Amino acid sequence: MKITKLLSNQRVLIGALCLAVQPLASITAHAQADPVWSDEFDGEQIDRSVWTYNTGGSGFGNGEMQFYTASQNNAYIEDGNLVIEARREDYEGKPFTSARLHTNGRVGFKFGTLEARIKLPKLDNGLWPAFWMLGDNYGVDGWPKSGEIDILEAGFKSAMEDGTVNHAVSGAVHWWHETGTWSDWLQASHSRHAVLADPLYTDYHIYRLDWTPEEVVISVDDTTVLTMDTSAPELSEFRDNPMHILLNLAVGGWNFVEITDPAQITADFPAKMYVDYVRLYANEHTELEVASEHYVSGDFGILTETHPVESALDWEDNTNLYVWNNMVEASAVPFEGSESLAFSVQPGNWWGMGLLHPDYNLHNYKHGTLEFDMQVQSDVNIEVHMMSTAGGQGTVVLAEGGEQYGLVRDGAWHHVSIPLSKFGGVDMETVQTLFAISGPAPGEAFDIAIDNIYLTESTALPAPEGGSFGIYTETEANTSAGALVEGNNSDLFVWEGTLSLSHGNPLEGNSALNLASNGLGWFGMGFAAREGFDLSAFDNEEAALHFSMRTTDQTEFRIGMKSGNVQDIGQTWATFAPGNDPYGFARDGQWHDVVIPLSDLAADLEITDVRQLFQVLGFGEVVDLSIDNVYLSGGASRDDGNDARSKPNRGNGEGKGPRGCGRDGLPHPVFGEAKRCGKPPKNQ
Repeated sequence: MKITKLLSNQRVLIGALCLAVQPLASITAHAQADPVWSDEFDGEQIDRSVWTYNTGGSGFGNGEMQFYTASQNNAYIEDGNLVIEARREDYEGKPFTSARLHTNGRVGFKFGTLEARIKLPKLDNGLWPAFWMLGDNYGVDGWPKSGEIDILEAGFKSAMEDGTVNHAVSGAVHWWHETGTWSDWLQASHSRHAVLADPLYTDYHIYRLDWTPEEVVISVDDTTVLTMDTSAPELSEFRDNPMHILLNLAVGGWNFVEITDPAQITADFPAKMYVDYVRLYANEHTELEVASEHYVSGDFGILTETHPVESALDWEDNTNLYVWNNMVEASAVPFEGSESLAFSVQPGNWWGMGLLHPDYNLHNYKHGTLEFDMQVQSDVNIEVHMMSTAGGQGTVVLAEGGEQYGLVRDGAWHHVSIPLSKFGGVDMETVQTLFAISGPAPGEAFDIAIDNIYLTESTALPAPEGGSFGIYTETEANTSAGALVEGNNSDLFVWEGTLSLSHGNPLEGNSALNLASNGLGWFGMGFAAREGFDLSAFDNEEAALHFSMRTTDQTEFRIGMKSGNVQDIGQTWATFAPGNDPYGFARDGQWHDVVIPLSDLAADLEITDVRQLFQVLGFGEVVDLSIDNVYLSGGASRDDGNDARSKPNRGNGEGKGPRGCGRDGLPHPVFGEAKRCGKPPKNQ
C-alpha cells in the first residue's frame, strides 16, 4: 500500500437512463500527479489496517442471496490483485458465499479523484458487483443521511432483458430527502448508466469518481456515466463528511438484479472480481484521513475532569447522551470534578442510557480497560455496553454474586475496571458508543451514579515462542513454550449448554474431552484466552496445530481458531465430514493424531491477537467424540535471528444501517425511543 501525506487543504427517483458514449471533456488532474493514497494489492495478504469486512446473510436490505464471509476462500490477494470470489455453496442457510470489504474507520477522504482498475466476471445472470462509497457519519446518522456514491454497479435487470448486462455500467448518488422522516423511508437518488462496446469481463476497466464540493462525476475509462451538481444546500451529505470505500460482489436480490430464486441464478461459479488497484488523486479540496498514521494513544477520556488523559471524546461534535427508558436525572455528589451521571430508576420496567457519537478509531485499546467509578446499592444486574459501526455491540454484565470488576454495592463510590476484550463483537476502529448501561426491571427503586469514565491503552499480549505451546495436553514436551492454564489465563466454555463433557479414557495423562450433545440441534465448545495470545512465532511453514481425536459418530463438525473481537472476522475452520474427513482422520473409534499446518488456518487469522485457540462446532447431535493432547508446534525463537513478531498482521462486521430500505436496510443503532439530553447534567 502506498500512502502520501495530504496535499491541500421526496422521494426523488430518477430512472436509470442509457447515455450515449462520449469522451470526457478534459484531462483529469491525476494524469500528471502521483496518488496521495493507494492500495496496489502487491503484498501477500489483504492489509488489515486498510480493509475489514461486512459479514452475514441478512440480505443487506436488498434480499441478496449470499452470505458474506471474511474467509480467504472469498477474498484474497493473487498476482497483484484483490480477488473477490463468489461461490455457489450452502453456508449458514444461504446458497452462495462472497465477500464485501470496506475501509470504514481505516481510510476515508473528502473530495478528489478515486479510481479502481477492475475486471468483472461474466454477470449473466444474477451477479451484482459494486465499487462504491458511504459517508463516515454512517454510524451516528445512518443511511441515507450518510450519503452514498456508487461508482460501479453492474448486473441490473433491464440490462439482462435487453442483452447488454455484460456491457452496461451504472453509477448512482443517494442522499437524504430533506422533507422526510425515518418512518417515511425517504431517500433521494440520481442514477444513470452507460453501455460499453467491449464486455466488462474480457479485460480491466478503470472506474472513476471525480469529486469536488460542487460536483460529482462518475466515469468508466473515457466514458462519462453520471454528472451531478451537488452545490445545493440539501446535498450537504457530499460536502460535510469524509467517505469510505467499499468493494463487493453480491448475488441476486429483489432490488437491482430482481432475482430471488437461487435456481434462476445462471452465472458461472466460482465468479471472480479482480481489483488491480484503488488510487486516490488529490484536487485542491482533498482531505485524506488514514487512521494508521495517527492512532490515539494514552488514557482516553469519556467523562472525567481530573484524571489526566491524552485524548478525549469531543462532546461538541455531534455527541449526545440518550436516556432510553426509566431513568430520571437525580442528584449525587460527584466522585471527582463537578459533573457525574446520576439517575433514579423505578421498579417495574427496564432502564438504560448511553452515548451516541461519531466513530472513534481506538485501535490501540483492544486490550486495554474501561475504567469508571460507580455508586449503587441495588442488587439489580447492570449491563455495560459498547457499540461499533463496523462490528456490533459488546456487553458485560455486572451481576450480584458474579464478577463485579471492583464494584461494591454499598451506596459508596467504587472503581470498576473492565478489560475491553470482554466486549466481544466490538470493532475498536469504529466505536460509536463508548459507554452505555442498562438493566432489567428492578424489584424496587434505586439510585445509580457514574463518574470518571476513561479508557486505558492496550498492554502487550503474551507471545509464546521457541517450541510447542500447550492448549489441552499433559505431555511436558508439548508445553516447552508455555501452556493455557484453565482458570488462570484461559477458560473452557461449552456454548449455550449444548454439550456434556466427561474426562475419562484419555490418550495421555489423566483427562480427555469426551463430548456428547444435549439435544439442542447444534453443539460447540472452545478454549478462550482471557485476553489473547500473540502467536507470531507460529506464523511459519513449520508450525502446526496438533490434536488427537476418536469417534464412530457420523455427524459433521468443524475444528477452528478465532482471532480478534468481531463475530465472523478472524474465524477459521477445518471441516470434518463423514466420507470426506481431512488430515488422515478416520471414524473407526480409534485414536488418530491430526496435524493441521498452521499455514492452512493463518490466512484468516489476525495472528497477533488469537483469542480462541481451539474450537469445536457442529450442527446436529454428536454422541462419542473424544479429543486429547491439543497443542501448537513449531514456534520460532528470536534466538535464531527470527523475530517472530516482525511479520505484518494476517487475516480479515455487519455494520448498522438506516431505518428504511437501502443497500443496508438494517435498524438504526439507537436503542428504542430516547430522550436526547445533550451534555451530562451538572450535580449541585
